[in-house]
Amino acid sequence: MAQIRVLHILHTMNRGGTENAIMNYYRHIDRERIQFDFLLTDPNKCAFEDEIISLGGIVHRVPRLTMSNPIPYLKGVDHFFKIHPEYRIVHSHTSSKSVFPLYIAKRHNIPVRICHSHNTQSEYGLKGVIRDFLKVPLKKVATHYFACGVKAAEWLYGQNFPTKHIVTIMRNVIEGDKFSFNPHIRQVFRNKLAIDDQSIVIGVAARFNIQKNHLFAIDIFNEFNQLLPHSKLLLIGDGELREQITEKVNSLGLTNDVIFAGVVPNVYEYEQAIDIFMLPSLYEGLPLSIIEAQISGLKCFTTDGTVSKECSVTDLVTYLPLERGAKYWAEEIYKAKDYNRYDRLDEIKKAGYDARTSAVDLQNKYIELYK
Repeated sequence: MAQIRVLHILHTMNRGGTENAIMNYYRHIDRERIQFDFLLTDPNKCAFEDEIISLGGIVHRVPRLTMSNPIPYLKGVDHFFKIHPEYRIVHSHTSSKSVFPLYIAKRHNIPVRICHSHNTQSEYGLKGVIRDFLKVPLKKVATHYFACGVKAAEWLYGQNFPTKHIVTIMRNVIEGDKFSFNPHIRQVFRNKLAIDDQSIVIGVAARFNIQKNHLFAIDIFNEFNQLLPHSKLLLIGDGELREQITEKVNSLGLTNDVIFAGVVPNVYEYEQAIDIFMLPSLYEGLPLSIIEAQISGLKCFTTDGTVSKECSVTDLVTYLPLERGAKYWAEEIYKAKDYNRYDRLDEIKKAGYDARTSAVDLQNKYIELYK
C-alpha cells in the first residue's frame, strides 16, 4: 500500500496543547505508511517546523482567515487544492471554522474530511456567536467527526450528536515518560530558577491569551503569597498578553516572586520544579497540560464547569468555580500544599493518553478511512 499523506489544517504549529498532541502522534506513527503535512495560516516560521520537515512532512501556507475579510483565505485554500490533488484525507483542527476549508475540500471532491473538536466552550463576544453559528454547516461538509473527549464532541457537534453519529475520540496524547517525577531534575531546575527548598511554587503552563485567564491566575497567586510569603509563581509560555501580564505583576509588587520562563521545549523539566499546577481557564477542551502535570504527581487546580472532568485521570485534580474569586482559590490551594508527591505514569497510560499506543490507533483509523 502506498504512503498516505494526511493534510492537517491549523493556524500555526507553535507549542500549544493541540499542536503538542499532533506532534506526539506524528513522532510515533509509522511514517512509511502515514505521513503528516500541514496547511497553516501563520506566515512566520513555527516552533515545530524544523522537526516536521525532518520527519518528512511538508508545511504549506495560505493567507490568514479573518472574519472581516475571509476572501484571501478562501481563495488561497481553493488554489491550494487545485494544485495539490494528491490529498485524499484532510484533518482540520480549527473548531467550527473548519467549515471553510472542509467546504472547499468537498468542492474539490476530497473524500475524507475530518473536523476535530479541541474545546468545550466558545469564545466570548461576537466571535463566539459567529463560531457557534458555523457549527450547523460544519456538520454538512465534514464526513468524519473527531474530538479529544466526550464534552468536546458535545460542544462542537451538539448534545445528542455523539449518540446518533459515530464520533471518534482521539485523546490529546503525551510522551509520558518525559514527565515522570524525577527528584534530581527537580533540584537541578529549582537551582537554575533560584528557588530555595522552602518555597512553594505554583505553576501555569499555557499560552498568554484570554482563554487561559492568566490575569486571574496572578490574582490567585497574590492572595496565596499573602497566606504564604516567599512562594513563587512560574509562568511557562508566552503570547499576546505578555505586556499586560507583566504590568499586572509589577503593579501588585510581585516582580521578585513571579518567574517568566518563556516558551521552552522542555516543559516536562520545568514542571519538576513546581509544587502546585494551576489552570483557571475561561474555556477549554481537554487540556493536555493537566494530564502531563498528573504524571509527575502534581496537585492540579482548574476551572469547574469549563474544563472537562475527563481530565481527572487521578485523584490529583480539583475543580473550582471562577465566580468564587481569587481568595477562595488561594485558600483551597493553601489547604492542599502539603501532600506526598509520587509518579502516576501508569494511571495515565491506562487511561489512553500514551502516544505510542494511541498513534497505532490513529494510524489504523486513517488507513480504514483511506480504503
